[in-house]
Amino acid sequence: MKIRQNILPSFFLIGILILFLASCAGTPKKYLAIDASLVKQGQSKTEISEFLGPPDATRINQTNQEEWYYYDVHRHFWQRIPFLGRHLGKEEEVECLQIVLESGQVVKAVYYVQCIQS
Repeated sequence: MKIRQNILPSFFLIGILILFLASCAGTPKKYLAIDASLVKQGQSKTEISEFLGPPDATRINQTNQEEWYYYDVHRHFWQRIPFLGRHLGKEEEVECLQIVLESGQVVKAVYYVQCIQS
């Protein structure tokens, strides 16, 4: 009986520790600037998909070239606060990588950063 009473607080603390550590896990960060340096003219769609994954958005431009977009939105710490965040921070930074493909081959890759007022 006494052994179980001594173990329960330990299990409780271990459970709290596991929950605390799990809450620290976030989504993996994208490093689009580094990814942009890996994209070379003439690479195929499959090569790009292998190391960048599926694009966040695609479109066909006026010259009938396929455009793939990868992006990552950076929010300030204050914007991550539930219910209050949308009122505290008004500016977001969007990191973008545009890859232009023609006949399944990379023609051009452009990396840029935009500030957006929300």
